[in-house]
Amino acid sequence: MISPHLIDMKEQHTFEVHKILSSTEYVMYCNICNESRRKEFLYGRYAIKKNLADQSESFKGELSGITVEYGSLRFPIIKDQLVEVGLSHSKRYVLSVVYSKDNIVGIDMETIRLDVPIEEMLSGSEKELMSGYESPARFAYMFFSCKEALGKAFKMGLLADYAIYEISSIRPESMFGTEVFRIQFKHFPFLVGYSFMKNEQEICSLVVPQKIEVQDVLKVLINT
Repeated sequence: MISPHLIDMKEQHTFEVHKILSSTEYVMYCNICNESRRKEFLYGRYAIKKNLADQSESFKGELSGITVEYGSLRFPIIKDQLVEVGLSHSKRYVLSVVYSKDNIVGIDMETIRLDVPIEEMLSGSEKELMSGYESPARFAYMFFSCKEALGKAFKMGLLADYAIYEISSIRPESMFGTEVFRIQFKHFPFLVGYSFMKNEQEICSLVVPQKIEVQDVLKVLINT
């Protein structure tokens, strides 16, 4: 089971904080000084909890009855649940995923910033992979986003030697009217990444085991 939940923060949402955040989360929320970070925190908690509630037929209470905590490397966890959760933000979107504990799933949302030279982080072979495509900045961010998703799948982010996340191949596919790039990793051949432009500035990426069918997941991410 893999359930994504994508929220566009530019759309109007009326959230009652006390109905979304637990008492522990509310303290964390109040201690965030930056307004945009507070918004991300609230939207992120809502995205995870709404996703989790939608997947549980027995859930009847308020979302505030669920507490999203942090693991040792700051990845989101919900104790005493039979599922794992993931979360990612960009400037515009908040993406959560709920999936079964027997699975490996990583997600990422990125906003392209032309003032940040992501291309410099690519290996020589990765630069060759994208040499046949237009817009190097877009592909550099796509590679970066897939690497972020890979790191989140292993709940370690990009804390390991950056070379371990190297991408070995990229192949475009048409899915639901959108160009989706299927990405393979040099050191993790048993995993596959999917990355696409959500709009002109936003990239969405998903990493799962090779054998997992993700057509329905990608349909939700593309069409939401």
